[in-house]
Parts: sequence; structure tokens; C-alpha cells
Amino acid sequence: MRSTWDVIIVGAGPAGMCAAIETARQGLHTLVLERQAEPGGQIFKSIGSSALARSLGADYSSGLPLLEEFKSCGATFLPSANVWDIAPDRVYFSIPGQSRCMTARQVVLATGAMERPVPLPGWTLPGVMGSGASDILLKSASLLPQGPVVLCGNGPLIFQAAVHMHHFKVPVAAVLFTGRLSNMLRAMKHMKGALSRPGYFLHGVSMAAQTFFKQKCVFAVRDLKIEQAEPENLRINFTALGGRKKSLSASTVLLHEGVISESRITRLARCRHTWDERQRYWHVSADEWGQTSVPGIRTAGDVACVRGAVAAQSEGRLVGLDICHELGRLDMTNRNRRAEIHMRSVRQCRELQPFLDEYFAPTPSLLQPTDDAVVCRCEELTAQELQQTIKQGCFSPDGLKAQARPGMGTCQGRMCGQAVAEMIAHTQGLPLDQLPQYTAQPPLFPLSLGELADMPMPPDLN
Repeated sequence: MRSTWDVIIVGAGPAGMCAAIETARQGLHTLVLERQAEPGGQIFKSIGSSALARSLGADYSSGLPLLEEFKSCGATFLPSANVWDIAPDRVYFSIPGQSRCMTARQVVLATGAMERPVPLPGWTLPGVMGSGASDILLKSASLLPQGPVVLCGNGPLIFQAAVHMHHFKVPVAAVLFTGRLSNMLRAMKHMKGALSRPGYFLHGVSMAAQTFFKQKCVFAVRDLKIEQAEPENLRINFTALGGRKKSLSASTVLLHEGVISESRITRLARCRHTWDERQRYWHVSADEWGQTSVPGIRTAGDVACVRGAVAAQSEGRLVGLDICHELGRLDMTNRNRRAEIHMRSVRQCRELQPFLDEYFAPTPSLLQPTDDAVVCRCEELTAQELQQTIKQGCFSPDGLKAQARPGMGTCQGRMCGQAVAEMIAHTQGLPLDQLPQYTAQPPLFPLSLGELADMPMPPDLN
């Protein structure tokens, strides 16, 4: 395999596949690195091999023609590749047992999004997982959670999971919504923008209606706590609207508090980031062509801002077209002509987004973990232990990392970074957008010294 490419794309989700299609079809040598064994990302997980592709609805099965287009575009696809370091002209990655370094004229980061981790008591117990993780198991292995299931949170995947549970006849004990009742009123101010994509909006309304009318729903839930009741049972304690204390029994608890950009790799690349006030997360700053503050590094899809699969595909196309222009394969007139339809799609998604952001706005009090909640799963640190250090005079995530070790594990703060920032801001009275994020360091994934020592280098880097 060649070691020098015109374009290296990290991530083979909707955005990465679309960017690769545009660049490869213009004759640019394009390499796509994907951490999973198949292309598709999380949205179209295992779309080429899932036995349930047609059963999971049109949103999922729409990935089939995109997958076929990607396979035939001429790009080189390398699965099971963990990218552990990045620079404007090179990418370091590991495939089982071997690390490689490859250079490129343009690097595109299309690593997508992740479920927002919200530490609460009992979230590390067996049988408790993210709603998105359950969706991945369903798509990739046709596995359904053991019922009865309790769905809990405030995000679009709650409705999707509830619809799937009903469709596949998995008993649901209740759906516990943690969002504030005022969210809907604030969202209504953006109704005009929501109607810019009427089909998408009505599909969401349909899923919400199915959830409200076919499942037991509890609103404005707070003070969540999960306990091990029996070897195969969980007990969920919570406070419902009006201050009533309640509890439920379940075999599985699915948690979901929205989706945020996966920013570790863009932080590693030292790109500039922007704070999203409504959804309370950092995402990389990029222009309409995906160009970041670091020349030669672009982003596409949810890693830049979470807007869903349709926007991700259009953004991937735009990035690919602009790379073709920059590398001399398309003149500006042709680039702009081909980009017009994708620009229009992105605009429609942006017009809808304020409605979704307000409707699914996280509840700030829920993002403050209680004393007995494990915040850092890698180091097994509770909120109480971290608060003791914060109160002694800690004012940044990296400072807390140095003093109490949250973020020192293999995930490098992927699971605890948001919660740590929320705790510091709340305790010290600091605005969240003024707190620096964890500094990402290579390697992003565990790597043996032997593998690193045996890594061949491209001739132009020796």
C-alpha cells in the first residue's frame, strides 16, 4: 500500500463516505480509515450486513445506496484502524499488531458524535447502558435488551429506542423524561425553522406520539439513582413532577442525555473549538467547506456540530468538492455548481436545529453529579472525591487531572471530561465557556512500545 495520499479521511460514517466519493471520483488518491470493521459509522452501523436493515425504518435503510456508492467510488478503505495521532500532513494509526504513518495533502476528520456521558449513582452497574449503545447492538448483532426496560433521559434516541422496543415487543416499564417542561415553550419560538424540513419534523412528531401513547411516560424526572436490587434486577429511584418519590424495577436501564461532538481528535490536532450554549458542549470551529483553524485539516459531519445524518452527508460532499478545487481537479465554477444542492440541504438542517436544541436542552442540575456517583470510570473516582480537590482551589480540568487523576485513564477524559467541567464551573462560579478542555495527548488509544518501535516511516519523513 502506498504511504503518500492526496486525501486521508478519518471515519467512514455518512460524512466520511460522502467526502471520499467526491474526491476519489475526481481521481484523487483517497484513503479512508475506519475504527470499525465496516463502513457506515454509528448511524448506518453494519448497514451492509445487518439482518434488520429493512425492519429499522427508512432512516436506517437509506444508508444502503450510500454504502454501494462508496464501495464503487475508488477510494481505498482500511477497516479496524485506530488513529492515535494527527498532524496537518500526516496520520498515525494502528491496525491489529502494527502501527503506520501515512502522509496526505489534505486530512479530513469525520469521527462523528457520541452520547453525552452523565454520571449518576448506579450508571456503572451491569444492565445499565446508553440508548445509543443498545441501538448499536441491535444493528450490528440483532441483540435486544432484556425486559422490562426503563428508558431514561432527554434526547432524540429516547424516542427511537421506545419505538424499537415496541416494534420488537420488548416490555418497557416506563420512559422517564428528564427534560424541563419549559423546553417545549422555548422550542416553539423556532417552529418556522422546524418546518423547513417538514418530513423530518413530522417523523419526529410521529415517534414522540408513539412513545407518549404506547408507553408509560413520566415527565420532569430528577434525583435519579440506580441500585442493584437482585442478581438480575435493577431498581430505579427518582423524584417525579410534584416532588413525589417513586421507584421502578427493571432488567435493563437505557440512559440518553443527548448527543455531543467527539472532540478528542480535533483537540489533539490543536484545532480551535466553539462552545454550544444551548446543548452545553464544545465542537470544532470550521467554515462551510470544513476548513478548521489548522491549515490542511478539515472536518465533516457531527464532529463539527451535531445535526444528523442528512447534514453530515451534505457537509461531507462540500468538503470533498472543495478539496477537489484546492488540489486542482475542479475549477471554482464547477465546484460551486455541484455544491449548490448540498449548501441548500445544510441550510435547511441549520434552520431546524434551534428547535431541536431547545426541545432537547439538557437540564443543568442533572449534569451536576451527586456525591456517590462515579465520575471517572477509568480511575473509579466519585464526585465527592473530586469535589474535595476542587474546593481546595482547582480551576481547570487539566489542573484537576494533575491533582486527582480524572482523565488519566485510557479514554483520556472521554467519559468524564464534560462532568468535570460542569463540576468546576458550578463550584468555582466560572462560566463553562471560559474553562479550557482537557488537553488531548497521543496516543489516543492504548499502544504497545514494541508496536511503536517497529512502526515504519514514509520515505519523505525519514
